[in-house]
Amino acid sequence: MRLTTLVIILAFHIGLFAVDQAFAVPQEYRQPVGGIQRAEDSLKIRQNRIAKAETARIMPVLADRIEDPGVLAKTRDKLLTLPVAEIRLVSSLCDRISASERTARADIVFSLVTALIVLS
Repeated sequence: MRLTTLVIILAFHIGLFAVDQAFAVPQEYRQPVGGIQRAEDSLKIRQNRIAKAETARIMPVLADRIEDPGVLAKTRDKLLTLPVAEIRLVSSLCDRISASERTARADIVFSLVTALIVLS
């Protein structure tokens, strides 16, 4: 009787060990089909929002100095095609001057902004 009990207990433990090993095999992680695409789309949406917000801060400074509406429209279109990092650089330069400031510093900053927009 004792030997039979030991055999049953031993068989039970071996069976549990074998089942645990079967479930311990690493499974390949399966990413949802559209996961990467959704992340890229949300990044693009965020970058577009940043670009539009920064362009809205840049345009009053440029509108004060550029009198031709056609050139101003082309400048706005060009700003929207620039990378976000360059738009932020132009915006930070435009923050250095007010829209109606007419000093040498303002002229230099406007020249830098113009060069950044045209050459990029």
